[in-house]
Amino acid sequence: MFIDTPPILIAEDEPFVALDLSLAVEDAGGTPVGPVGSVREALRLLATSEVAAAILDINLSDGDVFPVLQVLIDRGVPVIVQTGVGVPPEFRSRYPDLMVLAKPVKSEVLLAKLESLLSDGKSGPGGG
Repeated sequence: MFIDTPPILIAEDEPFVALDLSLAVEDAGGTPVGPVGSVREALRLLATSEVAAAILDINLSDGDVFPVLQVLIDRGVPVIVQTGVGVPPEFRSRYPDLMVLAKPVKSEVLLAKLESLLSDGKSGPGGG
């Protein structure tokens, strides 16, 4: 599915979902970075790793994903956010162009959308 083996950050605090995403990224030819279940772990990984894209759960074990998302957006990294609880209004107003998918999302659908973001050269909200 992916042309090369892009490193994809996976930040998801539900272990079975995280495992499913990791396996799906590998099956599609990507390289999972993580998965991690907390904002702290994700930021630590981003301090030492370059990623081509990210799949983020909106709520991680130690809080919302805003700090991780901001680092990725500042780097121009395409991001897909998943949520099972809806999107807080401040999140939507701060990142109006961000791709947000409601859980559960089939891995094939998620990866197809991610591949589209990567091939379009989009760099976070609004492209770039």
